[in-house]
Amino acid sequence: MFINRVFRALSSTVFAYGQTASGKTYTMVSYERKCSQYSTDKEPGVIPRAVNEVFSYIEEDTNGREYLLRVSYMEIYNEKIKDLLGAGNTTHEIVEDKKGVYVRNLKEIKVKSYKEVMSLIKEGESNRHISATDYNDQSSRSHTVFQIVIESRSSDNYLKTTKGVRISQLNLIDLAGSEKVATHSERRKEGGYINKSLLTLGNVISKLTSSDPTSHIPFRNSKLTRILQPALSGNARICVICTINPTFTSKDESLNTLRFAQRAKLIKTSPKLTRILDNSELQKCLIKIAELQTKMQEKTDIEELTWFDID
Repeated sequence: MFINRVFRALSSTVFAYGQTASGKTYTMVSYERKCSQYSTDKEPGVIPRAVNEVFSYIEEDTNGREYLLRVSYMEIYNEKIKDLLGAGNTTHEIVEDKKGVYVRNLKEIKVKSYKEVMSLIKEGESNRHISATDYNDQSSRSHTVFQIVIESRSSDNYLKTTKGVRISQLNLIDLAGSEKVATHSERRKEGGYINKSLLTLGNVISKLTSSDPTSHIPFRNSKLTRILQPALSGNARICVICTINPTFTSKDESLNTLRFAQRAKLIKTSPKLTRILDNSELQKCLIKIAELQTKMQEKTDIEELTWFDID
């Protein structure tokens, strides 16, 4: 359902929350790290399902719209942002301007097919921080954010100039799991950063659902909540998937997860349709195509004129 909203220029965010080793990454990506393969089509995760629905919607669209899709993939590891699809030595900062809140220098790749996107996701997963912990042999040590930006406009000549370009963003987020103190010093350091960012996320949601409208909302206390600020502030549809471990020893963490889910359900959102009248990526691509077509036509005209002179 949220895919339909995305195509109506209403941004959406989906994220999985829960303790470590409770199935978040499998739910979001459905990826078997031990054999380095994706699951069969019978058990796709949320991200493959969403990507497939995006391209299915475009193929079935009978309204005559033109589309441009671009994707990016990043992780937040020890409160540092890493581009999972780009060069490792680039500095990535969270900035806010007239375009909103976004990560600077994050590589965006234009895509045309489901297979192309899944290939990029596989590439990104191979660059993600993963290590063995006391709870899981292959544990995610970072939060990941997979973003799909969808631009579209009517193919009608009149509407092209009067309605501008619709733009929306779909954020698909796999959070690292909360965990208790680890025995390994490096895992303990990673766990500290993970727990701090998740605690900040919980505090932000508590403030957003508080009856006190004047309370300060600590979006800037972590990279995760800063990136999620536009969605949590109400300008996006939000879907939260909470995963729990059914074992008795995990009862406290499971209870905390359910309490988080209860608070998250109280968040009120009011996403607004977004239009760009100029300088969109789609418009830039179409202008470039038009310029190339003009040059090709000019070249053809010159060649035809040359043959005419020879005759």
